[in-house]
Amino acid sequence: MRSISNKNKFLLQRLLDASSGFLLSFVFLLLKRKKRIIFNSTVNTDFTFNSKYLFLNHKDNLEAQGYEIKFVINDIAKREALTKKYGDYFISSKGLSNKCYILNAAGWIMSTMDPPIGGIFLNHNRFVLQLGHGTPIKNIGLMDGSASYLKRAYYKLMTSNVTYYLSPSDFFAEYIGKAFGVTQKQVMVMSQPRLESMNYSQSDFINQHRTNSKTKLVLYSPTWRPYEDVKLFPFDDYSAQSIKQQLIEANMVIFVRLHPKFEGDLSPYLNSQVINLNSQAVEDITEHLDQFDILLTDYSSIFCDFAMLNKPVGFIPYDKETYQKSVGFSFNYQDVTWGDEINSLEKLFSIDRRHRPGEQLNILNIAPNAQDIDRRLTIELGEVITS
Repeated sequence: MRSISNKNKFLLQRLLDASSGFLLSFVFLLLKRKKRIIFNSTVNTDFTFNSKYLFLNHKDNLEAQGYEIKFVINDIAKREALTKKYGDYFISSKGLSNKCYILNAAGWIMSTMDPPIGGIFLNHNRFVLQLGHGTPIKNIGLMDGSASYLKRAYYKLMTSNVTYYLSPSDFFAEYIGKAFGVTQKQVMVMSQPRLESMNYSQSDFINQHRTNSKTKLVLYSPTWRPYEDVKLFPFDDYSAQSIKQQLIEANMVIFVRLHPKFEGDLSPYLNSQVINLNSQAVEDITEHLDQFDILLTDYSSIFCDFAMLNKPVGFIPYDKETYQKSVGFSFNYQDVTWGDEINSLEKLFSIDRRHRPGEQLNILNIAPNAQDIDRRLTIELGEVITS
């Protein structure tokens, strides 16, 4: 796999975005807000994560209450494609008129720490909800041991912009406060909107590899490392030929899904039974999780979502000590995972019902509750509109 500079990949873009609307944001501090909600995801480029699914699943209800709903996508081709598919909901954050339109909104809903328009005190007379994009198994925000001083300064600056941070369960609420340097009053315990959509659609690209009703489809989704590229199939008994033959005999197909922002060359690993499921094939994996029978991962929070389907998860924490020193975990890794460590092909082919989450499922995520999400949004946005 090619080497990737992982540590601060988006920091420059984030700093440029933060400065671009700095002065303009002050002009709108005291203005009355329009009944308008702006959604976005990573640096205004992606249609992904929790903000995507809150938008898709709740826009009709919000529109019925009289809100204008828009999602920021700065890539022109992607914006045009999304408009063709979903309607006239997608806008740019570039240009004075677009910035003013966004700054006039009563609500912003984000998946990351990247606001639609840069600045400070953007939550003044505005409801700004940071949804996150997964359960915080590995350290995030200010708790991330690999974050540079500049990145930490960016996070501290952005905390002045957020009204509430979502915690996916009571178990993680205190940690979320520490990770973003805020009080518990700013932590909202609520189900992740993405969990409503784990069987949202069927990918033909995935389904074409299911030979028959007994074929097992395995999603192998390791997380990225700030210190090196991920090592796939880190087993002493691994070889490309041996795994191919065993997969054929087991009627099994493995789809390798690297972190979409840190993809690399997978060609040495690929064959008819090991498929590259990159972001070009499937942009957001969440809505396709139910197509898979088994998940393989390490420290990625994707296992917390997949666990809600009550299917087996195999963990491959081959560099756990190094990862602990570099990034760290929100809680003891053993306390939030289950089953035997997968450290050989033999164990990989032995994953079964024993690798289902059991008791740990109760602490990872609140079960999807659309009514609760709608109620919380109505209350919080209503207070801004009437103030």
